[in-house]
Amino acid sequence: MTTEEKYKDILYRERPWDAATLQRHPRMSLQDRAKIFAPFAALRGHSERLQEETGKLLRGRRPELSEEESEILNLKLAQVKEGIRITALYFLADHPGSEMGNHISLCGTVTCLDSVSRYIRIATGETDEKGAVETTIPLDDLLDVGGDGIVDPMERV
Repeated sequence: MTTEEKYKDILYRERPWDAATLQRHPRMSLQDRAKIFAPFAALRGHSERLQEETGKLLRGRRPELSEEESEILNLKLAQVKEGIRITALYFLADHPGSEMGNHISLCGTVTCLDSVSRYIRIATGETDEKGAVETTIPLDDLLDVGGDGIVDPMERV
């Protein structure tokens, strides 16, 4: 038996409008009806706490790259060209000069690589009211880079 067959006697009935029915079951205002369909969070504050804990896991001190790691990063940067998609891992300090901050991974398209001013600019594909969102990362904060056409020099060995 289908659902329609099961409820065919009440499925297409009109809502009763007589005074007795309206007194027992008054009409609900639109605001009260909207509350019924509002998003429900069974664990209030859980998502905020989870984000807070996740942020702690990514937090840390500014890492110091060894001479070998710096050399590998420079070889990878030499392969980066404007217009390619990359994933950049970088350190974002809490405030200028701070040794504490977050390790952030960012995926996007390289729009500018300036080795003189020492920064790389990446477009993530997101937009805001001003247009395309681009993130500028100082090369001194860059920890690793990978992506289309970037060969890890250590894999060649």
